[in-house]
Amino acid sequence: MDKPYTTVQRNDYTLTIFHGIAPLDPVNANVDVHVTFPNGESFSAVFFTPQNIETLMKGYEETGECANGLYFWTSDMLIVQKLTEQTICEIIENLLAEGEFASVFSKNKESEIISPKDGDKLFKRFDESL
Repeated sequence: MDKPYTTVQRNDYTLTIFHGIAPLDPVNANVDVHVTFPNGESFSAVFFTPQNIETLMKGYEETGECANGLYFWTSDMLIVQKLTEQTICEIIENLLAEGEFASVFSKNKESEIISPKDGDKLFKRFDESL
């Protein structure tokens, strides 16, 4: 069973990309991204592709959400042309270098942080319940 996330160790942080169990579509997807620094601070953002936003809004037309697809929003949103591990790493490196990281990512509270190991346990219990 594949893990629903990917962990990437960089020099100055650990990156966790929560992509779910389906293969990641680089042009039509969204993922939660967590960045953890050596001091234990953890930050989160959600990366979307433009096509994914369009897909979600069309779905809202049918479900009635967001005034029948009239709008779309989410906190900590980052829109990217292509959703790959390499692109995510490049964007984070750029945000850190430009001093914009804290403006895009939100700091996680201690109680919100789930380690990849704990995430594996939760995923296994969920998978067994299906």
